[in-house]
Amino acid sequence: MSSSATDPIPSDPTPPTTAARTLSESARPRPSANAGWAVASALFFWPLAFSAFTHAFNVYPLWASGDVDGAQDASDRVRRLGQLSLWIFGGLLLLFVILYTLVAVVVITHGGGHHGMMHYRYG
Repeated sequence: MSSSATDPIPSDPTPPTTAARTLSESARPRPSANAGWAVASALFFWPLAFSAFTHAFNVYPLWASGDVDGAQDASDRVRRLGQLSLWIFGGLLLLFVILYTLVAVVVITHGGGHHGMMHYRYG
């Protein structure tokens, strides 16, 4: 007689480690979609908004399908994209203020008049 005939057939084909892992992952709460950061990216630097909203809309489907790590990664990416859009906006605003100040200083230094323009009186 072979030893395989005496072994009982397991009723659950899933190994216990996978079942325990699935149970612990499903017990983790759903990560935030960070929609506010997606809106911030749309307001302050719109090219990043496309990616931010795509990731924000993927958080719940990933979590519902059991990919909790993927949902958390999508949530983190939305937050990073929103923060990046704020940093880019701040940098562009700072650059604008610096250039505006330089132009204002040059205009004030040179008198702001029409030097070199000849005014003719027609009449």
